Amino acid sequence: MAFETNGLAQREQQFIVGREHELKKFKQLLKENDLRRNTRILHIYGTGGVGKSTFLRLCQGIAEEVEACFVMLDSRDFVHTEDGFCTALLKLLMGKMKNNSHLVTLSDDVRENCITLVSQIAKERPLVLALDTFEEMMDMEAWFRDRFAPWLPSGTIVLLAGRHPLKGTWILSPAWRELIQQLPLSHLNRENSGKYAKLCGIQEDDRIEYLWKRSKGHPLTLSMAVAAQFYGEDTIVSSVSDWFEDVASRWLKEVPDDELRAVVEAASVLRRFNQELLSFVMEKDISIQVFNRLKSLSFVQQSVNGWQFHDLISEITSNQLRERAPGLYNRYKERSAYYYAEIVIASSRSRSTAWEIGELFRYADIKVLKAMTRDSTSSSYYWEAVTESTLADAAAYVEWRENCEEGVSGIEIDLDTGEQFLIDYPVEALRLSTGNFNISKLFQLAPESLKLLRDRDGRVHALSVIVPMHAGTLSWLEQDPICQPYLASLTSEERSQLEVTSARPAGWFMRIMDFVDLMDPALRTQAIHMIYAHMCMGGIFVCSPITTDITKKIYPALGLQVVEGAAHTNYDGNTITNTYAIDTRGNKLCDFIDTLFRKAGLDWKRTVKAFYPGVNEDRRTVLLKQFTTREQEVIECVVTGCSNAEVASRLFISEVTVKKHLKSIYVKLGISTRTQLVSKMMAES
Repeated sequence: MAFETNGLAQREQQFIVGREHELKKFKQLLKENDLRRNTRILHIYGTGGVGKSTFLRLCQGIAEEVEACFVMLDSRDFVHTEDGFCTALLKLLMGKMKNNSHLVTLSDDVRENCITLVSQIAKERPLVLALDTFEEMMDMEAWFRDRFAPWLPSGTIVLLAGRHPLKGTWILSPAWRELIQQLPLSHLNRENSGKYAKLCGIQEDDRIEYLWKRSKGHPLTLSMAVAAQFYGEDTIVSSVSDWFEDVASRWLKEVPDDELRAVVEAASVLRRFNQELLSFVMEKDISIQVFNRLKSLSFVQQSVNGWQFHDLISEITSNQLRERAPGLYNRYKERSAYYYAEIVIASSRSRSTAWEIGELFRYADIKVLKAMTRDSTSSSYYWEAVTESTLADAAAYVEWRENCEEGVSGIEIDLDTGEQFLIDYPVEALRLSTGNFNISKLFQLAPESLKLLRDRDGRVHALSVIVPMHAGTLSWLEQDPICQPYLASLTSEERSQLEVTSARPAGWFMRIMDFVDLMDPALRTQAIHMIYAHMCMGGIFVCSPITTDITKKIYPALGLQVVEGAAHTNYDGNTITNTYAIDTRGNKLCDFIDTLFRKAGLDWKRTVKAFYPGVNEDRRTVLLKQFTTREQEVIECVVTGCSNAEVASRLFISEVTVKKHLKSIYVKLGISTRTQLVSKMMAES
């Protein structure tokens, strides 16, 4: 939406103080004579609530005053993949094309379309690409820097806003340093805090001084404290109370009744919400009237994946709920996990479920392997896809591992049961884990296979190599000594099912999952969550880790089974190594998630009844017994809305076979249409 330069918007700009220097830098970029020579990057950073998003909106107004094209994305509003980013950007770019005379021919490749439209728009007028909450794009930062930014047309301005300054390659490279300006958005000083208060109608010096001292110039805190006067309250609060909670309490003055307050508390547990999700989590219908009231609150804003609270109000409100009513708080989290599990099951193999898979494991609090993992709420680590500029880091990791001189030995304990687990890897075993592995060759073939686990300072803590199985990688997999035994164990029909396109892999082979410090549970947790994500994508997940006491326990606990005929001695020539696999294609994904929830002590049947209130599980189970396993899989796909083509794709069968199964199903039920089938399965009691 274009920045509206109407009277109200102009009046709002008059209340902005303390950002003159930063706005001047942006204006200079727009006016520079050599602008058309290079892409320029302006990165503003600062703590939450310091005004980064407001700054971007001001820049939008400035850009559009000179008829520049301004496109803004929030990193939280798209799936963090190359296709996810390009799809979101393409949607915005399509709305920026000035008229039909400049329409361009688009292809089926979303990345190519982005390049085409960006180039076309840049020919017409200056182009500004803004990206908010950049700190949440750590997993795509290397791709953004190495692949996206270089193909932008000369003269493009990239405007980034995040919580932390750019580090690593951004500043180590002289070429990047030449193109980047980094500006911290600090808290307002005493003078600007006073100026803002006076603009808002507060003239008393003692009152202004008090607001300055208590807010410490934090823009959001200051603005909410100043706004408190409009509620007819004294802004002087107890010196022993937490100032931010005082601010949140004033913000929540917009929520005067208990009904809306309860909805706000439930929504604070969710990163994104909509009417359906809130109704499911709260186990009651949220009326359109109540939801509209929720949307109208000043701290609520819309995003691609629903609606969201400002980070500050969400954090404070959810913390207060957890302290006041821990049972209710945990129930909301549990229900959220159920909700996303249903979506993952209904939409397996779809790229669009990457968000839901992440949310599922964020909320589910899966308790399997408790001794191996820890609370993963910390964001100090992130997986980064290896790119051209970081391939050397991945190669250096492999070289380091192959020359390591110390093994790993320790014990982890399940704090609930007291059971102990020995983790023991001799140095020779650690070296073998990356042996006979050509990282450069795999990068040229399937770069998406390689990921590095980094911390916020850029240090590497782990290497993951998970190779997609499709027609383009089978030759490599057959030549790799660790992957080859699995392929050799397959029947010709099973092998042919792997001959698919790279866009929809049949599965993934985890070739390497290696850590600098295997005894760090935070690192192991990151790895296990990545494994879960691949296991939930509706394909085959395979691995063949070095045999140790812990690997013989951990992979079966994850839900994988030993593959018959795929054992080998290819690590050291002597030790028998099992290959493990799990198949979550079709209805098998539901079985896998069901197993996870049962191990976590959750009632999956209760979930189904809650999500589909009309279903009587016992009667439905009886009804399904008359069908073959394949017919049951077809029924489940149809009930979740799949077309015949989608059923065929999910179950790896032809559409002709799908039609044959449906004909048999219709005869057994005495019906003639898929609509009747859905109605029968959802309403039978």
